[in-house]
Amino acid sequence: MRTKRVARKKGSLKRPRLHPRVAYQTSFKLRKVDSIEQRVGPVASVMDENASAVIDGAMLKSLSARRPWILHDLGAGDHMQVEASTKEEDTEHSSKTCLPKGVARGCPDCRDCVKVMARWQPEKGKKHLLEEAPVFRPNEEEFKDALKYIKSICPIAEPYGICRIIPPTSWHPPSLITEKSMWEDSTFESQVQRIDGLQDQNLGEFSVCSDMEGVKLEPGPRLTPKIFKIYADDFVSQYFSVDGILDSEADSNGCVKQREPSVGDIEGEYGRIIDNPTEEIEVICGDNLDSRVFGSGFPVYKSLETCTSQEYLNSGWNLNKTAVLPDSLLSFEIFSTSGLLRPRLRLGMCFSSCPWKLAVHHLYCLSYMHIGSPRIWYAIPGNHGSKFEVAMKNYLPESTVEQSKMQHYRQLMKLTPTTLKSAGLPVYRCIQYPGEFVLVLPRTRYSGFDCGFNCSESIHLAPVEWLPHGHNSAELYSEQARRTFISQDKLLIGAAREAVRAQWLDLLSGKDISINARWKEAAGKEGILAKVLKLRIEMEANRRKYLCNTSQSKKMDKDFDSTSKKECIVCYYDLHLSAATCPCSADRYSCLNHAKLLCSCPWGRRIFLYRYEIDELRILIEAVDGKLSAIYKWAKNDLQLSQQSIVSDKNSSPGRRQIGEPGCSTGGSEGKGKEKFYDASIPYEGWNSTASAIREELKARMLQWKSLKEKRLKGKSSLKPTSLFSYADDACNTHMPEVSSDSTSESSSS
Repeated sequence: MRTKRVARKKGSLKRPRLHPRVAYQTSFKLRKVDSIEQRVGPVASVMDENASAVIDGAMLKSLSARRPWILHDLGAGDHMQVEASTKEEDTEHSSKTCLPKGVARGCPDCRDCVKVMARWQPEKGKKHLLEEAPVFRPNEEEFKDALKYIKSICPIAEPYGICRIIPPTSWHPPSLITEKSMWEDSTFESQVQRIDGLQDQNLGEFSVCSDMEGVKLEPGPRLTPKIFKIYADDFVSQYFSVDGILDSEADSNGCVKQREPSVGDIEGEYGRIIDNPTEEIEVICGDNLDSRVFGSGFPVYKSLETCTSQEYLNSGWNLNKTAVLPDSLLSFEIFSTSGLLRPRLRLGMCFSSCPWKLAVHHLYCLSYMHIGSPRIWYAIPGNHGSKFEVAMKNYLPESTVEQSKMQHYRQLMKLTPTTLKSAGLPVYRCIQYPGEFVLVLPRTRYSGFDCGFNCSESIHLAPVEWLPHGHNSAELYSEQARRTFISQDKLLIGAAREAVRAQWLDLLSGKDISINARWKEAAGKEGILAKVLKLRIEMEANRRKYLCNTSQSKKMDKDFDSTSKKECIVCYYDLHLSAATCPCSADRYSCLNHAKLLCSCPWGRRIFLYRYEIDELRILIEAVDGKLSAIYKWAKNDLQLSQQSIVSDKNSSPGRRQIGEPGCSTGGSEGKGKEKFYDASIPYEGWNSTASAIREELKARMLQWKSLKEKRLKGKSSLKPTSLFSYADDACNTHMPEVSSDSTSESSSS
């Protein structure tokens, strides 16, 4: 298209050289002027005589109408001209951003009712062609041990990131959610979700970090489960009716009854709402409800009911027990402030959604559905995390000045499973029904929505296999300066100490016991526990080596973090192993990496606190690896165990052995006030064979020492003979246990 050139007169205002798509970032004012000359100067003739000779005020106003950084200084008449020139454009823009209201909540007569104007559009349904996640059906024997079974299926489920677990047909735990005390008396504050603009609520999540635990939604009415179910059922019956008449079908007797929408119907309609909404769809849900406040669907306390309830009370699949089972790492976490140690409940209705997210600390997540309609999950396996982040950036580009919020939100809405799949990401579907578990594996991105009223309960898990994920998440949280909910180091050291305990007890008893065997599997030089422990301790050693000297270091008080979690004031790194402080602010601590940022005092005033010396931690590594002398030294000095600790306490229950000193679960300071019993009997007679083995090894070492002494005699070696029950070890000097005279008759003679 040809345009006219505009000549400039000396002293006149210059025409701003602006392309309609290019914008200034600095605000400025447009001032009304009286003549064309004042605006653009005299007009020069050009080849196209039919084109406009000037750029008048109306054109400038039109160009600036969509530029909020221009501060207009216009009269009433000018506003009318701008309105007239952009009326058609505004109408089109408004029609794209405003949707008719599809749901109205509450009325003058009842605040808890719902009126649904929107209707199901089955011909426009958007269904996703996705592969289903694996389904596992354990038998009764396999189902007895929850964590053991979860470990056994993880290699198969890991490529999918998610799986279903259908319990044996004989497993029917009582659903306490339907008891009157919860169904009619317990209340919860609901949350409002705009499904047509669902991703609007996730803007902060995706532009900050895609693995945030969630976002706060608009609060809704306070309801009981009973009232909420009435609301949820009423929504479905209205929404899935056709032209105001309920979608119905006749049964075999000719009676007309309402047809329930299928899972496929609901999934297709949900996809349509997200992809191409035609109304504002608002739903409510109860999410992240604390089971200790609202109540749990599983038995929590012993009751006078049938012994069947007692069976479910003690079951490892009771989510009140699962997280803190003896072989779970979370059993070493004594703080419950984060809520990770207790289940969370969710009450959903049709279309209530869970946005794409990543479990906190990359933990396992186990969900059980008590009652209600199915829930559809979507999952992207953890090994595709980097590709997921790339896809997020591609589909959620940074907003430009010209881009409206609604346009940005429309891009957010495209993050459906089909969209992510087209970006090369594997997305799997999992449909959970009442009475079934869903297991989400570490680092899996997942989302989902409900097909109607339901109630589910979930808990986070940390079996030993989680340790590498936990280590990575702790470092990632520190880099991003995010608060942690658990102490990774406390769990790691707790697991290592328990592994040493297991090896010590196994050495003394001569038998493999179920719980001992599990910790021993994680130990050993090639075990997952040993590998993560070595990595963490070497990191700790490097930080201490370059940051402090001996004069500034002291032993950490044993109760340093026994009552509250201690974290770095800069990056929130957990301070269970080490910390830096300064006398100027005794209640402020930092990690070793941020010791300089703790305060403005001279560096020499810093004090470094250590729970263990590096040499002690290296002994722990050797003990986890299985080195006999290291096992004994750690068991004696840290766990405060001896050969007598294996003997059954007279007051303990038959067939159960008390470990360590009374009142200690893990020895030292960390198990204070907590008793732990061994579930299997340990034979007292095993001491005879153990003591004999130790003596034989010591005799061999004595012969070796004598031979070495003879070779070094010419060199005037100053070696001194050692007693029968002590010897020099390769790594450190240790003292072998004194064999009790009650154990063997040979002890005294030896």
